[in-house]
Amino acid sequence: MKGSLSGVLKELERLETEKKAYDLSQMDPYEIVRVSVEDNARGVLKILEVKDEIVALARAWADTLMGDGRVILLGAGTSGRLAIMEAAEMYPTFGIGRDRVLGFIAGGRESVFASKEGAEDKPSSGKRLMSVLRVGKGDLVVGLSASGRTPYVRGAIEKAMSLGAKTAVITTNPCGVVPVKAHVKICVEVGPEILPGSTRMKSASVQKVVLNTVSLLAAVFMGKVERGRMVSMVPTSEKLKGRAVRTLMEEFSLGQEEAIEVLERNRWNLHEAFKDLEKGG
Repeated sequence: MKGSLSGVLKELERLETEKKAYDLSQMDPYEIVRVSVEDNARGVLKILEVKDEIVALARAWADTLMGDGRVILLGAGTSGRLAIMEAAEMYPTFGIGRDRVLGFIAGGRESVFASKEGAEDKPSSGKRLMSVLRVGKGDLVVGLSASGRTPYVRGAIEKAMSLGAKTAVITTNPCGVVPVKAHVKICVEVGPEILPGSTRMKSASVQKVVLNTVSLLAAVFMGKVERGRMVSMVPTSEKLKGRAVRTLMEEFSLGQEEAIEVLERNRWNLHEAFKDLEKGG
C-alpha cells in the first residue's frame, strides 16, 4: 500500500492540475465568480493549440464509423460521465446507431449517479472491458483522463492497442507527463485548477469542448451536415420534428404545410427530404 501510494504521490507532483493557484477562502465571492469564469474561458481557448490533433482524431472517428468499427469512449468520474453523455447524443443529433458510439465509466452504471472514486484504480477493469466488447482492428477507443494517468483508462488503451484498435487519449496535462501511450494524444495544457485537483472544473469544460468539436468535425467529414444543418438528425420528439420543419422552410423557402408534406413523404428523413427538394421534388 505504501509503495503504491508513494508512486501516486510522485505522479501527482508532476501534474499542473494539482497545483495551487488561488486561496479561495480569502477571496470576495464576486472575485471567485470572475476567476472561475475567466479560468474556464482561458482553458477552452487553449484547445486552439492542439488543432492538428483534433483534426486527426476527427478523421479517425469518421473513418471508423464509415467502416464497420465502433467509437468507444471511456473515463473515470467526471470524464466517464462526459464519455457517456457524448455517446448518447450521437443518435438523435447525427443518426449514428446507438451501437456505433459507446460510452463507459469506471465502476459501471452506478458511477454515473454516485461517485465511486476507487473504481478508477484498476487497470484490469479497463482491460476486461475491451475483452468483453471484443474490441478489434476496426474500432477506435478514446480515453478521457484529465491527469492522463488514470489506471482504468491506461489499462483500456493498452489492451485496445494490443488488439489492433486505433486509440486516442484526451487530457488536460502536458503530453510529457502523460504515461498513457496512444495513436493520437490531445494534451490541452490548462494549468492549475482554481481548486487544486478538482478536475471537474476547467478540465471537464475543456474535455467537453474537445469532444463536441471532434464529433462535430467527424460528422462533417461523414456528410451528416449540409448547408450548415444536421440533416441526419432523428426527429424523435416534437421539438426535433419542429426543427426539421423549420429547416426546410428556411433552406428552401417553403411554407409550413409544404415542409411537413415533404418530410412525411420522406418518412421524416431530413437528408432524404433535402435530396428530394434539390432534385426538384
